[in-house]
Amino acid sequence: MFGWIGDPVSALSLHLYCDADFAGDQETMKSTTGVQLVLEGPHSYFPLTCVSKKQSCQSHSTPEAEFVAASHGIRQVAVPFLAILSKLLQSPDMTFVLNEDNQAMIAVCKSGKNPTMRHLGRTHKVDVAWLHERFAADTDFELQYTESECIAADIFTKEFTDSDKW
Repeated sequence: MFGWIGDPVSALSLHLYCDADFAGDQETMKSTTGVQLVLEGPHSYFPLTCVSKKQSCQSHSTPEAEFVAASHGIRQVAVPFLAILSKLLQSPDMTFVLNEDNQAMIAVCKSGKNPTMRHLGRTHKVDVAWLHERFAADTDFELQYTESECIAADIFTKEFTDSDKW
């Protein structure tokens, strides 16, 4: 990975790209979480860290797997980095953007519920409630729809055959 910085600190923000493959492990039927955290600006793109890990729970749909990935990415990666970078770069008002390609997951994060997902287990309900609370209350956190081909974390969840794409 390589990156570049061509902007002042005031123009930079943290972008978290999260993705999940639904039931990608054929033996356990568990999904894989992919996360990439990037410092971005109009003329900057600097990858800070990435994660690829098997989820510890089973999901019944792609949006459920995406909740687990986003929750892990925000709690374990983005929030600690946001605190560190705010101090390090002396930019206390630095914003954080979650880039997500699943519109159903985005809709549930915004509303906090979805009648078609009333079957959610406890773990997933906690993820949904936490994500909804985070994006509804915090002005420092933003949820942004991003086209699937632009989700940087996709490479950490699926195999790929076109090296030029990456």
